[in-house]
Amino acid sequence: MGIIYGPLPGFVCGGLGDMLGYTISGKGPFIAIHWSIANGLVGFIPGLARYFGARSVDSIISFVKLLILLLLASSLPFIFATGVEFWLGRISFHQALFAFFLPIFITDTLWALMLIPPLMQACKLLVVRIEIRTILAIYYLLIATIMVTWLSGVIITMHEKLRIEELYTLGIITLIILIVGIAVSAVSSKKITAPLVSLTNAARHIADGNYSDVEELSSISSRQDELGTLASVFLKMTQAVAKREQDLQKELTVLKIKIDHNQQSSDLKKITGSNYFKLLKKKAHNLRQQNKIDYAQHPTTPKGEGI
Repeated sequence: MGIIYGPLPGFVCGGLGDMLGYTISGKGPFIAIHWSIANGLVGFIPGLARYFGARSVDSIISFVKLLILLLLASSLPFIFATGVEFWLGRISFHQALFAFFLPIFITDTLWALMLIPPLMQACKLLVVRIEIRTILAIYYLLIATIMVTWLSGVIITMHEKLRIEELYTLGIITLIILIVGIAVSAVSSKKITAPLVSLTNAARHIADGNYSDVEELSSISSRQDELGTLASVFLKMTQAVAKREQDLQKELTVLKIKIDHNQQSSDLKKITGSNYFKLLKKKAHNLRQQNKIDYAQHPTTPKGEGI
């Protein structure tokens, strides 16, 4: 709700949802107002996605921003709520950590990491491009691996009467490994997909007739793999097309000059060949002849005065 409609609707939805739960259970809506505020913050913090460029996820960077907001939404509100419980003296620090915060933080984080991306895709807020496809494939594979490893460890040690502290310590270690793995996979995915994105952008520039914004192809062409070969061939093709277009522009300029000259000659012929021009020419000739006659009859009259 926060991601779709913004921070305030997210806060209202989370807070009222928590109060509704207390009401249904018969405890009353204001039995634990600090927990209702915490659940409101769970909706408020992801709602900030629109201000941090992560509401519409179309790149690895915006995807990482979204994950950071989800981690903050799964931790900060419940640090506040358990802190209030500890400050009021209702629970000890040990209970606050192992009975309240860690169970909520671990489960909420895992649910958020697993469910939010497909829900955003369903709402058309996640644009599945090559960057997103790559990071999502590694992302869910990593989550599945970590979850299976953690559950296997829990099942194997069940006969040893695993204490709750050990269970959630193992859980937080697993979660930390998952977060580090996601960070590493994001960096790796960016390195894998960045050349393809650059090639795509260069293709768009060339399609628009802009050959000056393809310098990034030079750095890609230095790679010793298939992408480097592709970028090198693409760069040579681009340079050849640019040179050919320049030559065509020069030839077009020369041809235009010739066409303009021929057009001028054709227009001049049309003008001089018209009856009106011939009539003007005849009148001018008659005026010159009349001027000569008048001058011969009146030699003292200045030239042009008779006219």
